[in-house]
Amino acid sequence: MNIGITYDTLEMYSKKELNDLHFDFAQLLSINRIKKILEEYGCSVKLIGNKDNLLNLIKRGEANFDLVYNTVEGLGSRNREGLVPAILEACHIKYMGTDAFGLSMTLDKALMKSLAIQDNIKTPKYCVICYDNDMKDINKKLRNLNYPIIIKPNFEGNSSGITVEKNFEKAINTVLHMLENYKTPVLCEEFIFGTEITVPVIGNDLQNAIWGITTVDIQQSYDFWLDVNTKLYGNYKNKLLELSSELKEQFFSIIIKLYKRIGCHDFARFDFRMTPQNEIYFIEANPLPALFEGGSFDIVGHSYGYSYNETIRKMVNTAAERLSIPKI
Repeated sequence: MNIGITYDTLEMYSKKELNDLHFDFAQLLSINRIKKILEEYGCSVKLIGNKDNLLNLIKRGEANFDLVYNTVEGLGSRNREGLVPAILEACHIKYMGTDAFGLSMTLDKALMKSLAIQDNIKTPKYCVICYDNDMKDINKKLRNLNYPIIIKPNFEGNSSGITVEKNFEKAINTVLHMLENYKTPVLCEEFIFGTEITVPVIGNDLQNAIWGITTVDIQQSYDFWLDVNTKLYGNYKNKLLELSSELKEQFFSIIIKLYKRIGCHDFARFDFRMTPQNEIYFIEANPLPALFEGGSFDIVGHSYGYSYNETIRKMVNTAAERLSIPKI
């Protein structure tokens, strides 16, 4: 199979090092590892790069791929994750994962919360503060929440910009700072004291999908949350969370609703908080997840008897089956 991998790094956007605004880019080391794995399965693999590189290949008539493995996050638009899939779809090039509409939908965290509520899925009480809201509106919205609250840019990922504030005064300052720096709406939601949970899913027929409920091994209290510094530099491991059959069924029911509502293809990851009373709160969906050894997909893959390499192969073959092309 001839596979192209679309990806982006900080350097592609003239950013030389990590900053406190955007952390949602790939590590070239991880991309090269996936390339090597696919080559070991007999694939011819080309590292394409971001949307600009892809467009240049298409213009030159050199985008003759059987399948594109898309990981591009993009920058500077609420549609940033959907740009590469939209280009591929317009040019009739087959690709892995959810389409442009689904990726843009899930990048809008507030929109996903409103859709979850429509499907009777619990999500933390929240408000959205926009750049044109006056101080009276901002005060009113923030005073209507119970503290502590989590504050985050509405269109960012990988915990970029996220902070927890314990009182109204600090929340005001954080929101104003975030509005100024990100130039996007800011999502403020009540902090749910409980267990940090991630649910990765591989499959299109959910009744036969690979999925599992994971958490991190460093959580020792219900006020813990996985911030960006811990994600980037922390010494922790993902692990399966052993739950009762009843709770697993509750999670699975939620996943089915979200998967169908978004229109996910091939794989996706869903984040939750679960209270000590076993109340499940949906936080966000990510159908463009990072895939790395020791990550939640790898851990769940191991629970089904797959190595990391075999999990990557399973994801490619899941897309290949949906797209009616030969598997690897």
